[in-house]
Amino acid sequence: MSKLEISRDRRFIDLDLPHFDKQRFSVYIIDFQWHYLFVNEFVRENLGEKADTLKGKNMWTAFPELAEDLSFTQMKTDVENGKTINFITTSPLTNKRLNITGYGLKDCYLFYASILPNKDDLLNELRQTLTRAK
Repeated sequence: MSKLEISRDRRFIDLDLPHFDKQRFSVYIIDFQWHYLFVNEFVRENLGEKADTLKGKNMWTAFPELAEDLSFTQMKTDVENGKTINFITTSPLTNKRLNITGYGLKDCYLFYASILPNKDDLLNELRQTLTRAK
């Protein structure tokens, strides 16, 4: 996943949303009350119909599973306190491993997340590589 080069003092209105929509990782932008302002096409592909109804909804009420997950509640606290976050967790929504980065801009929070291979797939790939090398 490539990093998005965005200064922390940018505003939502200044962001290049069409560029974000083309990324092959999740990009979501949330206001300071945790309402969705934007989700990119990759989010919509992974969440299906539910993603189309997210704009304006509160993240924590739209996905109560996140509000019960310690990784996401710590993320919320850290971002609200002005910290840039970067952590790896398993999504309670999709059960996929994610690498999530997020931080505050002038008027919103910007997050991006990439899906990581699961450990079993990585181990199987390693086993196959070692078997072929023999």
